Amino acid sequence: MNGAFLHLAVNHVPVVGLPLLFLLLTAAALRRSRELAGAGFVGLALMAVAAFAALKTGGPAHHVLDALPGSPHEVIREHARAARWAWYGALVLGLLGLAGLRVLRRAAFPAALTASAAFGALFVSTVMGRVAHLGGLIRHPETALGYQAPASAASDHDHDEDHDHDHDGGEHHD
Repeated sequence: MNGAFLHLAVNHVPVVGLPLLFLLLTAAALRRSRELAGAGFVGLALMAVAAFAALKTGGPAHHVLDALPGSPHEVIREHARAARWAWYGALVLGLLGLAGLRVLRRAAFPAALTASAAFGALFVSTVMGRVAHLGGLIRHPETALGYQAPASAASDHDHDEDHDHDHDGGEHHD
């Protein structure tokens, strides 16, 4: 197990967890459910911890990539910068979740706080999505906007289609 493996193992948790928490907190706000809100607030605190783990395993993952030929250093830097902003967002949400738990124990249902947490989770989900996209570009160039297969791959695909159809457009049957 290396740094890249650890990073890949933990970084998906907040990327998937925050959109789910958006749904949970939205349901809590609409139903005015203290139980759903409490679960959502706990989830926000846990996502902050998971985002911190993803951020801290990024450095060791970078060291693994440095040893590989053709490591895309600029994409890695952009991914790291975006990850830092995502961590800040997750930290704010984690603190909001802890505050929400405190308010839930003392007062009536915190509708505004629950709705704010839901919208915050949605916003930080989009930031996490960008981080995930940039991470995918590090070793998955095929996910880049405008990616085109190399000419040899395109000609192989065209060649395969030639076997499926006659030259006059009719289907070829073996």
